[in-house]
Amino acid sequence: MPPRTLTMAFFGLVLGVTLGCAGASPAEAPPRAPEHAVPAPVQKDAADGFDGSFAERSLARVPARVSLPDARSWHAHASGSFTVLEHASTHSTLTLRVAAAARLVRPEQCEADARLARPSLPPSDGASVVERRALAAPQGFDTRLVVGVEPRAGGTVHGYALAIGAATGRCYVACFETEGGGPHAPDDVADRLAVVVSGVFETLRIPSADERAVPPIGVK
Repeated sequence: MPPRTLTMAFFGLVLGVTLGCAGASPAEAPPRAPEHAVPAPVQKDAADGFDGSFAERSLARVPARVSLPDARSWHAHASGSFTVLEHASTHSTLTLRVAAAARLVRPEQCEADARLARPSLPPSDGASVVERRALAAPQGFDTRLVVGVEPRAGGTVHGYALAIGAATGRCYVACFETEGGGPHAPDDVADRLAVVVSGVFETLRIPSADERAVPPIGVK
């Protein structure tokens, strides 16, 4: 698995958001176990994370070459001008688009255009944002990354990573969203976000015009 680049502060923020939603406080901490008690093992469903190694998929419609964890379990479909990949067992989606733009387009213009085409994209500012930085991928793009976490009704946690980039005459959008429930939701969401940012967003490639002359094998 690729190294995870999100900071420990980010993981703490995920936990803080969830605990704040539940109204927890230090006074509500569970009682200490007896000194010689053996703690019960924590049981977690395998579906809480991504099973299987990374593998690259070529998305001809985007176009992009993307490395995915548990690659065989992602299923792609078109949604307007976007391509959406779904990973059902983790309640996760990866939404991608590369679109033509003005020659000297900026990331802010790419974001505005993307939100017109897909208003459901998560926010790039506000209380839910826990990390904001530049990305070196895809090559040739000026890409900005925003990571956010927010509590949802019913005690679930929603996490997202939104990358928007601009290159000469092109705009790029990648949005990963995932949702977790139960006592391990903060850990599950944080783990998926870390895996996708470092393993997917930071390695994603958009072929040049010459590379696109040969149709890639994969999702059409």
